[in-house]
Amino acid sequence: MLPRTLSVFEHQRISVGDSGAPDILSTAEADCLSLLGEQRRGFCERGYRSILLSQFCGVVSLGERILEVLPKIDTQNSAGECRGILLRLLRQAEDFPIFEQSPVGHKLLSDTPLLEVFITAFFDQVTLLVRGGLLRQYQEHQDDLQCVRGRIEVHRQFSALANRSDRIACSYDDLTADNTWNRLIKHALKVVRPWVASAHLDRRWIELMAVFEDVHDERLDPGIIDRLFFDRQATRYKAAIGWVRWILERLSPNIRAGQSIAPGLLFDMNKLFESAVASRLQNRARHRPALEIYAQHAERYLAELEVAGEKNRRFFNLRPDLVAMSQGKVVAIGDTKWKKIEVRSGYLAPEQADVYQMQAYAAAYQCKDLALIYPWHDSLDRARETIFHLPKIGDLRPRLSILCVDVQADGLPLRGSDEDSTFSWLLAS
Repeated sequence: MLPRTLSVFEHQRISVGDSGAPDILSTAEADCLSLLGEQRRGFCERGYRSILLSQFCGVVSLGERILEVLPKIDTQNSAGECRGILLRLLRQAEDFPIFEQSPVGHKLLSDTPLLEVFITAFFDQVTLLVRGGLLRQYQEHQDDLQCVRGRIEVHRQFSALANRSDRIACSYDDLTADNTWNRLIKHALKVVRPWVASAHLDRRWIELMAVFEDVHDERLDPGIIDRLFFDRQATRYKAAIGWVRWILERLSPNIRAGQSIAPGLLFDMNKLFESAVASRLQNRARHRPALEIYAQHAERYLAELEVAGEKNRRFFNLRPDLVAMSQGKVVAIGDTKWKKIEVRSGYLAPEQADVYQMQAYAAAYQCKDLALIYPWHDSLDRARETIFHLPKIGDLRPRLSILCVDVQADGLPLRGSDEDSTFSWLLAS
């Protein structure tokens, strides 16, 4: 019997065949990934009896198996360490609030597939709700009772019950946990049940389902979540409902049965790394009121097209990953690069295209403080501080710092520094 989880790494080529080997995709599974690749451009590339993955990491349902794609920066990293890297970045990035409480950095990660880690986070959120008491709302009921409860429904009493002296038509309000919020959570609990493999999670699932015993059991359209209104009483349900949305969209039985493309929870590592670094810088900058950090700043252009008799048209929009501003003036520009940077002659060696890109930013923004930010790996232990002085732009002499952050440690600490770089002292503070 094949293992329920196939663990691979980003940019890995996976063989496709019918041998039934645990590390080989079946033709049907490869077809699922190909369909997903058509919807999410760049996720994978189909080759001869193989699938080549790109920089997307996360989990994908293949029907009876889960494909787990892990980030890979250092060849020495174990699968558990790679899971930790992904979860650490998700926790740091403000774009993914449901992962803020995800477990990371302990023994759970060494042997637990990502999907079970995500299910654990969902269970944790539901447990928090249970401890605080399930949301209860008044619902109107109509019933024929032996004694008066609420108000008497006169019309029904003197029509349908005209000959029933032993029954009173009543309409009353009942405070109950059987409402949309709790029905959604119960439905999501039932959906994840087939994917719970460990005895510990199985026991937690049974305990949580017992709490929702009085909640009506029915299938719900995931679209109902978009119509929910989180009032003062329901605001504590936000995190749990966030997980419910993901579960219903990606693990529902009809999808796993092959009626749609392979669902998954996938993250573009380039964007995730950028978001995590930007979030950390913005948190640091909050303690310095004169400094603001903007992500994906897109207000400048590299060139203008001269048009006879008309105003010049702007071309080649620039979008730096990170822009630091003080009193309305750009003081530093940074770009994050989710790639393994090499060491040459003892110094960090960025790719030429990346340096050309920074020179374009310096010219368009008239900024001299530049930085390229990469993930740290152990091969950089002996690398020297690396600073490039770029060609002058008028009286401006741009200065490019090559910085690295440790994605294997909480808080993404800076490894190596440059005292004159704005991003360096922000990351180091």
